[in-house]
Amino acid sequence: MVAAPLPEIATLPAAQLPEERSLGAWLLTQLGSTLDGLVLQAMRRVVDAMMMPHPEELPAHRASAEPFLGGDLWEDPRRFFAFVDEPVAPLGISGRYRRAVTGGTIVGRELTTAYRPYGGPEAVADEAVPAADKILVEHWMHEPEGCRGTVVALHGFSMGYPRIDAFALFAGQCFAAGFDVALVTLPFHGPRTPPDARFSGERFAIPHVARLNEAVRQAIYEIHVVTGWLRQESGAPVGLLGLSLGGYLAALMAGLQPDLDFVIPMVPPVCIGDLASRFFSQSRYYRSGGSAAFSHDELRAMYRVHSPLTYTCRVDKSRLLILAGRGDQIVPPEHPHALWQHWGEPAIYWFSGSHLAPFRRGLLVARILEHLERTTDG
Repeated sequence: MVAAPLPEIATLPAAQLPEERSLGAWLLTQLGSTLDGLVLQAMRRVVDAMMMPHPEELPAHRASAEPFLGGDLWEDPRRFFAFVDEPVAPLGISGRYRRAVTGGTIVGRELTTAYRPYGGPEAVADEAVPAADKILVEHWMHEPEGCRGTVVALHGFSMGYPRIDAFALFAGQCFAAGFDVALVTLPFHGPRTPPDARFSGERFAIPHVARLNEAVRQAIYEIHVVTGWLRQESGAPVGLLGLSLGGYLAALMAGLQPDLDFVIPMVPPVCIGDLASRFFSQSRYYRSGGSAAFSHDELRAMYRVHSPLTYTCRVDKSRLLILAGRGDQIVPPEHPHALWQHWGEPAIYWFSGSHLAPFRRGLLVARILEHLERTTDG
């Protein structure tokens, strides 16, 4: 492996959360934390069975990380996403009516793009994007009046099915408040899951560094295409609401694009290497005395190219809102807390509950709608 200095992403600081407002809120947080913990136990079994690299695979995995640990991508990681500096229009768009909703219609869209994997001399992707792959968007549109703005909703890891995503991302509530909603199916998720994948979103969890990094790059490209197209079509404000993995991508976009009207990451991770290290350290293999394939510092460095902490936020602080779970065991509070510090302490709301159990959804919706109305007014 190419020797690299310690990553510029510092160890995540301990989160300092405001006190719970009531015993009931505290109990909800404890319940949510317990639920997350139970799911984590199951996830660790999946990590052991499917995602831990075998010793014979390590040389290939280490080689895949080399382009990201030195050279141009280390010195200038933004070049990995150079396409964001210019508008990128889709090559083609098709739409199909799905169903009516009070105040409008829902249209299923497919956007064809000219995306190609990163191909610089330091990092050559080992496989191309399938020609048949298209961006999938479930577009909730107001008719006949125009919308107040469009919420581009980015789902979490292993999701990607619009009916589930719409509930998790408050699509109905945003639409009822006058906002169009574009539910984007991220690459390798939902109906876009490759035939050989074992679960939706597997490409975002594999230990092959180049493929995971390329998956993030493709997702950012597609978000750039969708937000640009929506802004041009509607003439109204456009911004991002992202959950978990979607929150990670929304936060990364805020460091790459200044023209987003609002960015709302919910329970966002900010350092994939830190999450990977947490999972790997709890695997049965390591707990039984096996040696780590990669150190914590190596893991942070491998994925530094797309960490939101790598980039200075380019969206005005008044347009940012972070939503974080007090009892989150899957994306620990250290992650959204670090993002809050990195962004200069914008608005943040610590809700009672956890990653999988965000209790008191009405309070969450109220915070989101208040932020949307303030950032899109006039």
